[in-house]
Amino acid sequence: MGNLIKDSTTLDILVQLNKRFDSDALPEMVALHKEFKVFSSKHSLQQSFALLGIVPSDWSERKRWYKFLEVLKTYPSDLPNVNGHDRVVKAFKDGLETARPIPLSIRCHAAKENPKVTVTEGRPVVFSMETHSIVSIPTTPGPEARQQAAAAAKERRAAKAKK
Repeated sequence: MGNLIKDSTTLDILVQLNKRFDSDALPEMVALHKEFKVFSSKHSLQQSFALLGIVPSDWSERKRWYKFLEVLKTYPSDLPNVNGHDRVVKAFKDGLETARPIPLSIRCHAAKENPKVTVTEGRPVVFSMETHSIVSIPTTPGPEARQQAAAAAKERRAAKAKK
């Protein structure tokens, strides 16, 4: 989420998401999705998460959070011809509509190791004995993303100066 939102905001959002889709909250989420189709191709992640109240507590960060959710449309995913945003929507939708829903966890992985949004099943943390659907988002730490952006800007200026 790098240079789009603060690292502290990322942590806050991850906690909100992981609590909202853990085994305790899952029955309510299944019922809400069944009634309102919270996750579908008709709704963006921004709309779905805003509806569920999964937003940064800091108002100044909300615009950045929503921009990040839009930028996910440019990320590749582990499914052919499915962008990162749509892969996340599909993971939530499929998980809530299955006959035997399992908790869903969101985590981040290093974008330089794998630039794709991935969905797997497993134990999201060592102390959990439950199988979860795990959505992993490629992320670059804020300071590293800012260094990359500064280096790219410097290259553009140098290229422009040569013309």
